[in-house]
Amino acid sequence: GDPLDSSIILWTRAEPLPDGNGQLPPANVPVCVSFKIATSDDFRHPVDTGDVFTTYDVDFTVKVEATRLRPDTKYFYQFADCTNAKTVSPTGATRTLSSPNTPAKQVNGGKPLSLAVFSCSDFGAGHFNAYGYAARNVTPDVFVHLGDYVCSLIKRSANIGRLVLGRVLATIHDYRGRFSQYRQDPDLQFAHQMYPWIADDHEIANNAWKAGTSASNDSAAGCTFSPSGACFTDRKMAGTRAYHEWMPIRQVDAGDQLRIWRNFQIGKLLDLTMLDTRQYDRDITDVIFYNKDWIVVSSLIDDADRSIMGHKQEQWLSDTLSHSKSRGAIWRIVGQQVVFTQVFRKGSKYIPVDAWDSYRANRNRILDQLYKERIDNAVILSGDSHANWVSDLAHINDTKTYNQFTGKGAVGVEFAGTGVTSTSGSFVPGTVQSAANVSAGFVGENIDLQWSEGFFRGFFSLDVTPEHLSATYYSMRNVTFRNSDGFVSAKFSVKAGDNHLTRPVADGKVLSGALKNGNH
Repeated sequence: GDPLDSSIILWTRAEPLPDGNGQLPPANVPVCVSFKIATSDDFRHPVDTGDVFTTYDVDFTVKVEATRLRPDTKYFYQFADCTNAKTVSPTGATRTLSSPNTPAKQVNGGKPLSLAVFSCSDFGAGHFNAYGYAARNVTPDVFVHLGDYVCSLIKRSANIGRLVLGRVLATIHDYRGRFSQYRQDPDLQFAHQMYPWIADDHEIANNAWKAGTSASNDSAAGCTFSPSGACFTDRKMAGTRAYHEWMPIRQVDAGDQLRIWRNFQIGKLLDLTMLDTRQYDRDITDVIFYNKDWIVVSSLIDDADRSIMGHKQEQWLSDTLSHSKSRGAIWRIVGQQVVFTQVFRKGSKYIPVDAWDSYRANRNRILDQLYKERIDNAVILSGDSHANWVSDLAHINDTKTYNQFTGKGAVGVEFAGTGVTSTSGSFVPGTVQSAANVSAGFVGENIDLQWSEGFFRGFFSLDVTPEHLSATYYSMRNVTFRNSDGFVSAKFSVKAGDNHLTRPVADGKVLSGALKNGNH
């Protein structure tokens, strides 16, 4: 994970097995594994090698930074038991990215750079077919994951033979167990084995913010949600620790363990800026489950000082966007967790608190900067909602500056993706057509929104060149059993410099959901 131009994080887990008498080694005895990385899978000329130690204290996970690598190069890697070189891991494949000063036309050897974008996996809700479909049929350069890599809750599992173990996550044992169970899915394993990942959002709990969740905080009442008695701060530190153990992510700042927001300069083609709009310093999101009062939160949505990411991260994002423009990058792609533009139905009493529409001043500050500094080619990627949404970016309900039919006046685009398996309450249960009818209502009532789809699970991919960016949405027909039956539900394009979706949007035709022009 977290590939750069000359290094990458390699990950494995090396759990001790019992001896012939069924005895495990003492817990304080470290396990030694060796690693090697090379440009060919015969490893005759390794580029980097070494030994790494792990213990029970990090759940026997191993993370090592392989260095001395060449930019834009495919590599193979493997781990082995230091005490028995015949005990080896499967061979993995990965790659580096272009160096920051590589001319845009030379990035990825002149071929389009492809990103596969995912969010929201629920082990009990379905098989992770989207990961396998992307790995075998789309073959992107990088997997990008936008939140909810694991689900912290215990939901009612679908009748598919995949029972989620454990309980609502609270302790380090809980979080480690959930990661371990998810990694048993063969398609998720394969995707990690064969591709580099860039991920964000260490899932702690449902609708978390800086001092609590929808069901817990550090008060006496807020600490009673779990039989463990764990309060929110305990959960936050345990979840963060397990995330860093189990995910191939870099520690951005040794003095700030909660920070995962970071930036990848991929030549002059693009900056991929990954945010944390969930855990870092987010203002209150949702308290409905322990005091039944979402009205309190909804009364704060227009507060001028309210932030979904905290002002430290917000300033960093502002500086990063400005620097991306000044350094000559063509595209600015921002990966984050929750839907950015407004997705709202008239007459609804419920404000989507876990979305940017609950942090309107923060959203306006970003849009204002894009407009005032003429920062073009902004693309926001979103997850969390378990549905697909594609929008132009403009100030909400601004019909003077922005034309929803031509796209003129927009300052960028948003591509939001559905869940790998997590379902959307706004669209199901139902049929493809009934879900499309719901989508038609959304696109008809939200000016910026150009396409909505909520029936299928899946993912989307981006292909980026200096001249244009295209997004392809993939739908999985059935996640109740393992299969590779998927189809392209919609395609979108953006021309560099246009700052809006190319018209006609999706060439006027989609296979599911609803377009602004009425096709559904």
